[in-house]
Amino acid sequence: MIPYRQLARMSHLAARFVGGADVHVVDPLVDLRNVFEQTDQLKIALESRNVTLDVEKVKSEYHEWFEVYQKWKSADKETVSSLKKELRAKKDGLLNALALPNLIHHAGKKQTPLLKPSKHAQYLAQQGLMRIDKQNHVVHLVGYPVVVQKMIREQLVDLFPGCQPISPSYFARAAIVEALNIDKATLLPFTDGSSHFPLTYLVGNSLAAITAPFLKTEFGTKNEWPISVQCTGASYTEKKNQVDLCNSRQRMKHCALWMSKSAEELEGIVNDANVRVGAYLDEGLELEVKVRELRGSELKNYESQAFVVENRGLTLSRISRIGDYVSKRLNIQYSGSTATEKSEAVEGGFVQMVYVETDIDRILARLVDDLIEGKEPPKYIRDAIKKSF
Repeated sequence: MIPYRQLARMSHLAARFVGGADVHVVDPLVDLRNVFEQTDQLKIALESRNVTLDVEKVKSEYHEWFEVYQKWKSADKETVSSLKKELRAKKDGLLNALALPNLIHHAGKKQTPLLKPSKHAQYLAQQGLMRIDKQNHVVHLVGYPVVVQKMIREQLVDLFPGCQPISPSYFARAAIVEALNIDKATLLPFTDGSSHFPLTYLVGNSLAAITAPFLKTEFGTKNEWPISVQCTGASYTEKKNQVDLCNSRQRMKHCALWMSKSAEELEGIVNDANVRVGAYLDEGLELEVKVRELRGSELKNYESQAFVVENRGLTLSRISRIGDYVSKRLNIQYSGSTATEKSEAVEGGFVQMVYVETDIDRILARLVDDLIEGKEPPKYIRDAIKKSF
């Protein structure tokens, strides 16, 4: 079991309400009463993720904090200061509530398949096509693997023609990371060396990078829905024991994000992404892949449901249903509209999200594994490799 307090500390996300030296970056939705109204679903979400937690205690402490918060919002000049102190004194009520994971929409039951180890690293190194930097835990490619890598990047972008390409920042403030409820120990902290530099992480192309540009955004009625964006390039994580294309701390990835007004629309977006990615890997690259719905214990904190596209136990792509969990924390909304002669009034709200992340370097590794086993890559890849020489 994972002790609850080890999951996350939300002081950067809630900087406005807790004080201290943390930088105020975002105003998350702090009215979380509806979460505690779904106590049974919350307990399922926690138990499925193997998290031990006294839900009633967290609920009670949160309601105490929220009661003070409501008084503080409407306070006059004479009482606002004392209420602010009380708000900060009861801050654990808010912080512990913000650390709760997303509720589960649906979870799979299939066990994680046995991972077949990859032999690409030794093969490419012997061919002089890959150099492993063990000190920095990264790999460097030359020759035809670079050609194939670039081709996969371009094809993944073409796979989602409706997604607008963007170039997000490779850095994310701690508040953004906490809004996604990601374990900061898995990320690379970044600083300019000064004592006053705010806590920042090098994330590269990732969910943190692709959502950050929409922080505190309210989409208008003229936007075409769903709104979808994509980016591709290097992604960064903390060091792992193994250094190769599958586990390097710097890997090439393709990321795509959909934002919708309707939770009902997410089902179609998830299914379409599963079909597109699965068909591309299976038919386009001739890799033997299977789509698997993840069990509750495998879900990330921000996911309500997730699917992975796997090759011999190795995850090549992950399709995440997020709902409005992240948008409520990053304050990403859509505006409502008043009634007209031709249409009814529409209430505003927080956008619903689906996120797809595909690991290009892992795809390349499995293509090389097939090559080692005597299976030729698709003809168009062979032709592209010949042209590169």
